Amino acid sequence: MGNYRFVQLDVFTNQPFAGNPLAVFPEAEGLDDEQMMKIAREMNLSETVFVLKPEVSKQQTVASKQQTANSEQQEAESKEQSAKGEAEASDGKAQQVAPANPQSEISNQQSPLRRLRIFTPTREIPFAGHPIAGTWNALAQEGIVPLPEGGNGWTRIFHEVGIGVLPVEIEFKDGTPVQVVMTQGKFEILADIDDGHEQAEFARALGRNREDLDENLPIQIISTGLASLVIPIRSLADLGTCRVNSSLLGELYTQRGAAGCHAFSLETTEIGAARAHGRFFAPADNIAEDPATGSASGALGGYLFHHSATRVEPADGRYKFVIEQGDFMHRPSRINLNGSGKPGAVEEVKVGGPSVIVARGEVYV
Repeated sequence: MGNYRFVQLDVFTNQPFAGNPLAVFPEAEGLDDEQMMKIAREMNLSETVFVLKPEVSKQQTVASKQQTANSEQQEAESKEQSAKGEAEASDGKAQQVAPANPQSEISNQQSPLRRLRIFTPTREIPFAGHPIAGTWNALAQEGIVPLPEGGNGWTRIFHEVGIGVLPVEIEFKDGTPVQVVMTQGKFEILADIDDGHEQAEFARALGRNREDLDENLPIQIISTGLASLVIPIRSLADLGTCRVNSSLLGELYTQRGAAGCHAFSLETTEIGAARAHGRFFAPADNIAEDPATGSASGALGGYLFHHSATRVEPADGRYKFVIEQGDFMHRPSRINLNGSGKPGAVEEVKVGGPSVIVARGEVYV
């Protein structure tokens, strides 16, 4: 029998017993797929993360081989130019391929720092937001992440998840992580739900009428790595009084390849940076409601950029605002959005926020 330690955090909050709970197993080597699934069911949280040593994927191997080939070609060119007496040109090429700084040597896209496997109580998923934010907060507190100079500022690392290798940025103050920001995958609109009868059916699954929908925005299947169904609701009051028909809603979104339903309103509980209030339902994964959903909020952020609904002016080419979630579950969460691009052409979406550790323990397998 082996024992595996875990850390439990509340994510997208700086207050214990708010935000979204998460279990992280920082040293999961030796666990097989079946054991990970059993542990995730036992933890019974929306997600549980198992941290492993990184793998070199086929794509990374190809990239590495290409980099080696390029280096060999550059070396050959350098020698040829040197033979011709063009030493300065040779030096220039060497400088172009040198690493920009020592940190990029510690963790770069071809050498991710860790691999994360993310499980709901029913299945493994390739990507999710609050598990990434919480996991890297926990790993940073364990000293796995190199500190910025003086212990204040940002450290950028790469990690491996089911959709590939992605960057993560951790902000430190006095050597302690205070915020984790993840770059999500490409924003995509996978499908439009523009049939009136279908729209009415989606509204009914939320316990609402079609007239309660915000007609200024579309119902769509969207993704920045994990597909979700996004449904705009006209008012915060209507959003708060949704009464979900779990079997109907689960059937509707899974039929369209989505992992859950993100209902939202442009009305918010707080005045300031907040630009939308969301509620995420995933009954097909036995998650009646999720208090903070980073992947779906990232996709919602891209959706709001795309449809010019952020009501935010860009600063230095970036749109920054907050999405509220969890208030109707008495677990308020605040998810920081940071994106670039323009309406109709989203370039990048980042999601971030703080986490707090609330428990530690061991599981015996």
